[in-house]
Amino acid sequence: MYLGLLIQDSVLYFWGFILFLCICGLGFFVYHQFLIPYMELKSNEVETPPDPGSVYEFIVNELDRSAVFTIGKNIGNITTKCSAIQDDHLVFQFKKHPTNEEYDIIIKKNGSVLIKPPRMSLYSVLQGSEKLESHEIIGKTAEFRIGGKIVKERLPSYIELSLTAKFTTNRSGKERLQFIFTIIRFHPGLNLNLPDQQGNFPFGKEDQFAKREAVSEIEEI
Repeated sequence: MYLGLLIQDSVLYFWGFILFLCICGLGFFVYHQFLIPYMELKSNEVETPPDPGSVYEFIVNELDRSAVFTIGKNIGNITTKCSAIQDDHLVFQFKKHPTNEEYDIIIKKNGSVLIKPPRMSLYSVLQGSEKLESHEIIGKTAEFRIGGKIVKERLPSYIELSLTAKFTTNRSGKERLQFIFTIIRFHPGLNLNLPDQQGNFPFGKEDQFAKREAVSEIEEI
C-alpha cells in the first residue's frame, strides 16, 4: 500500500514538473517573441517635428470668453520638437467680444519672436506683447518666426508659421470664427540625425557627418 501511494505521489510530482516546464516555456516564448520586440519598438520611437504645411485649427469654446493657444518645444497646442525653442515660446490669448463673434488676440512671447502683421511687408522683433483684432486676419495672414538668439533684428535659424481666420458653421448652425495656424517652413531645416537626450532636434541640415556622429553616439551607449 505504501509503495502504491509513493508511486502515485511520484507521478503527480512528475506531471506537476512537466506542467511547470510547459508554463515556463510558454512564458519564455511570449517574452521573446512579443514583449521584447514591443519594448524595443517603443524605446526606438522618437516623436518627430511637424512637417511644413501642417495645419492646426482652433475654435474658442462657446462657453468661454477667453482661451489660450501655445507653441513650444515639448508642450503646447503645437510642439515643435526643436531644441532652440522654449516651452510656451509663443502664446496667443483670445479674448471674445461680449456680444459679437469677434476677438482681441494678445500675442506674448517667452523666446525670440519676429512678427509680420497683416498688410506689413517686413518682419520686426516682437517686444513684450502685441495685439491683433480678429477681423484683421479674416482672409489675411499674420506671420511669425520663432527661434534662438536674434542677431541684428534677424533670426539666423527659425520656424516660420502663419495665423489666419475664417467663419465656419457648427453643428447647431451657429457661425463661429475658426483660427488656422500653419507651419510654413523650418529654416535652414532640422537635423533629424542628432536628437538630444529629450528627443529634440537642432536647426541644421542632415549630412553624412551628422549621421556618423549619431551612429557613434548609439554605439557608445
